[in-house]
This record gives sequence, structure tokens and C-alpha cells, in this order.
Amino acid sequence: MLKRMELFNIAAVFLLVTSIILIIYTMEREQEFLDHNHSIQKASVHGAAYAINLQLQNKYRHVRLFLDEYSHLFLHLEKYPDDETTSENIKRRLQQRFTDFFTYTITDENGKPEMIDIESLVGEACQVDLNNFSDSIKRDHGAIHNEVFVHPQPFNYHYDIMAPLQTNGVNARIFFSSFYLNEIVDVIKTHEIPGQTLILVKQSNPGLIEATREGARDKLSRDINLSQEERIRITAYESIPNTDWRLVNLPDADFVQEYIYGLWKEVVILLTIVALALFLLVFVLVRISERKELER
Repeated sequence: MLKRMELFNIAAVFLLVTSIILIIYTMEREQEFLDHNHSIQKASVHGAAYAINLQLQNKYRHVRLFLDEYSHLFLHLEKYPDDETTSENIKRRLQQRFTDFFTYTITDENGKPEMIDIESLVGEACQVDLNNFSDSIKRDHGAIHNEVFVHPQPFNYHYDIMAPLQTNGVNARIFFSSFYLNEIVDVIKTHEIPGQTLILVKQSNPGLIEATREGARDKLSRDINLSQEERIRITAYESIPNTDWRLVNLPDADFVQEYIYGLWKEVVILLTIVALALFLLVFVLVRISERKELER
């Protein structure tokens, strides 16, 4: 009887030690996963934010190059603002140069649009943006960037790029161009990885979504505002220079929980196998011990 109890005690101690080792090891694996997942989130956000910033910088540069290249057309349009042929010529060239081009206009010295197309594509938000940029130009003639954000015009959510229009050596007039968010959305798509969602939010209103992989705010199949629970889950984010944008990484809570659940499920399975193996071993040893005692 004593030997039988000794066997059970040894098996119990072995199972306890194995359990402790597995639990400690699994806790370390869980923490490593969380740390690694957070590092990936930060890397994903940084890479996408850098790509969006680089894209906007290139947009500014190409817009300025376009203005230099076709300065004769803008000079002509300044003299003859009602020349629809020239304005359409500029629009066609912009469409050829920029695949995400939406519309454009030119302002007077006070930031008021001199030409707006018949569909009134330059809305109220655009006008406010124009006025702000016009004021910044008057304060600093070297200003070349406007603060980019999504203009929520019905059916045409877009962002604006502005640049001083040099005509007769004067910087007061502004070239104003609008672009869809197609290329921004493509950046989000290509930098997003499983278990994480990249979301472009408004920096001045971090709960308001500007764009996701689905498109601009008007294309979303979800609520346009982040919930309080979602905002709490966000630990990786980065602001994009010269914009009112912040790129955030929203981790999928189910993805993390499922992975952690899988780790602890492995522990339960391994301990069950060890316990069954020990039970079988103790049972065999006890039967052998009893048989020897009977043979005596």
C-alpha cells in the first residue's frame, strides 16, 4: 500500500512541476506575442504614415512642376478668365497627369475663386481652406503647404492641394486642386496586415474616421466614429506632417484573444496527455507490484 501511495505522490509532484513549467513558459510566450504584435503595429503605422507623407510631398512637387510647365496657360487665363477652352485644356492636362484628380480653380488676390465649374465642385470646406491658405501666403510668401484634410462634399469626398500661382511675379493668387483619396486608400491597403486595421482619423477630432481600406468616410460600411472601446485599444499611431490626419492601428481584439486562447489550449492538451500517461504508468506499475506480491 505504501509503495502505491509513493507512486501516486511521485506522479503528482511530476505533474505539478510540469504544470508550473508549462504555465511559466506560456506566460512568457504570451508576453512575447503581445510585445511583437505591438512592434508590428508601430512598424505598420510608421511605414504607412511615411508613404502617405511621401505621396503628399510628391503631389505638392508635381503640382508646382505642372504650374511651371504650363505657366503660359495660366498667364493667358489671367488675361482672359472667361476662356473656357483654356480652362478645359488645363483640366484635361491635370486629368492626364494625376489619376486621382477631381477638380481645380484659381483664386484672386483675396483667396476668392475666380472660376468654378458649373457643378459647383468647390464647396464650403474648400472655401474655408482657401481663405486660410490665402492668409498664410500673405503672412509668409514662402508658404507652400496647406493643411490637408478630407472635405466631405456629397458624393465627392476629397482633399485639396494648393500652391501660390506666380503670375507677373506676384504670389497672391492661388492654384487650388482637389484629389480623390484613391492613392491614400491604396497605401492603407498595402500596409495593412492580418489582425490589424489601419485607420486615418482627423487629428483635431481623433474619433472621426477620414478613410480606411474601404475608402473615404462616405464609403464606409461601419460607423464613421471610433467607439470608446476601439479608442482604448489603439496604442500605435502617428501624425502625418502638414495635415490634420493621424494614422492609427486598431488591433483586432478577437485575433489577439484567439491566439492567446490557442496558447493556453496547448497547455491544457499537454497537461492532459501528461496526466493520462502518468496515470497509465502508475496503473501498470501498481498491477505489476500486485502481481509480484501474489506470486510470493
